[in-house]
Amino acid sequence: MRKYLILGILLLGSMFSYANVSIRSMETELVAVGISHESIKEAENILNIALKKHRIMLIELEQKELEVNKLLIEDPEKNWFQINRLLDEIGQINANIKKNQLKAQIDVRKFISKDDFLKAIELHQMNLGVIK
Repeated sequence: MRKYLILGILLLGSMFSYANVSIRSMETELVAVGISHESIKEAENILNIALKKHRIMLIELEQKELEVNKLLIEDPEKNWFQINRLLDEIGQINANIKKNQLKAQIDVRKFISKDDFLKAIELHQMNLGVIK
């Protein structure tokens, strides 16, 4: 279970960093599609803020998991209520991570539409020679 949780967290983190790198590396394609430099900068700013929040939440999540493991090692029966409370907090942090990710996507779409982004990806791939 813990392996899947860590894998999911790493996957979310990589999605945020990939989205930020994609916008930076595709700036010329985004401009070619018709998106202004200001909109691109705003989208980058939104993703950077979301990434910082994401990293903070991952640290909080790791801290809670360490507390749970410590309590499990000491005496699980004696510490059951604390463990249960911490597991609820872990679930809340995971929910907040998802909310943060979705909020960032919604906010970025105010500046870069899905269709424009897909067109820019296609142009970028053509420029890289991936698509002929």
